[in-house]
Amino acid sequence: MGIVDELTEQSLALLKRDGRASFSDIARQLGTNRTNIAKRLNPLLNSGDVRVVAAVHPRLLGLHVLAHLSIRAEGSTADLTDRICELDTPVFVSEIAGHYQLVTELHTASMRELQEEIRKIRALPGVRELQVIIYERMLQSFFLGEEPQIVNLDIDSTDLKLMELLQDDGRLGYAELGEKVGLSISGCRTRVNRLTETGAMRIGLLRERADSTNQLVFGLGFSTVGDPENVIALIEAQPGTEFMARTVGRFDFVATIGFGSLHDFNVFTEATRSLPEVRVLEQWLHARIRKERYQHSLHRIRDGHVGDSAVEASG
Repeated sequence: MGIVDELTEQSLALLKRDGRASFSDIARQLGTNRTNIAKRLNPLLNSGDVRVVAAVHPRLLGLHVLAHLSIRAEGSTADLTDRICELDTPVFVSEIAGHYQLVTELHTASMRELQEEIRKIRALPGVRELQVIIYERMLQSFFLGEEPQIVNLDIDSTDLKLMELLQDDGRLGYAELGEKVGLSISGCRTRVNRLTETGAMRIGLLRERADSTNQLVFGLGFSTVGDPENVIALIEAQPGTEFMARTVGRFDFVATIGFGSLHDFNVFTEATRSLPEVRVLEQWLHARIRKERYQHSLHRIRDGHVGDSAVEASG
């Protein structure tokens, strides 16, 4: 995606927060008309440079164990990266610059499944070392936000079908959704609103990553002492923050943050290191993000591979 003007960026920012916002609503918020918005967004949506998709919090889907793997590799990483991307559990795979050559995020139903996936990855040709960090709780995801405090939210087969359809196209109209799942327009609206209003599902915009992008995307690992609220507040206040989680392992927090320049990155890391709560700050550059799947395939639930038809979210 090439350089875009300020109105396009503002429109994309609103669509990221609410992927089902109409062009008319976006135009009203930005003080312009629908035609101006449509001529900017339609080419991007039609080309695939941006996509609107539904994302569901993984623990709601019975994927209770979330982990970050740092991988040291020898030789070319191309084949190794392809093999990891082909696995079912990785939702994020990136080639990085730093002590490690690859990082991946896995979502699994249990510790046993995580161990099995780690064994698979460790056995792949080219893997020299593998470090694991477990996510205790996601504080911010790409557009999901913090994990919702939901207990015993029943999800039936119709909910699953609606989520699957919206994962492919988050802007499908209620009439088309209703035809596909056998519900009225109002019935579809009620179910979708229930999922989004509880925070279980969010529909937002994803921009395709490209090697030519002028944004630098860094991963950061923090080891802290005492109350970490100042650290969390500093990360949350950073405009480019895409992801943050409390973790168990060699870090207490991990985050993914985009910066417009190395100057911006240096200002942030200097401010972070000056906090007395921060003992260790490590960073790595995402040189090439190879897989980024914030929406989840729901077939594992529907086919009985994860949880039951009524899925309970962990609090």
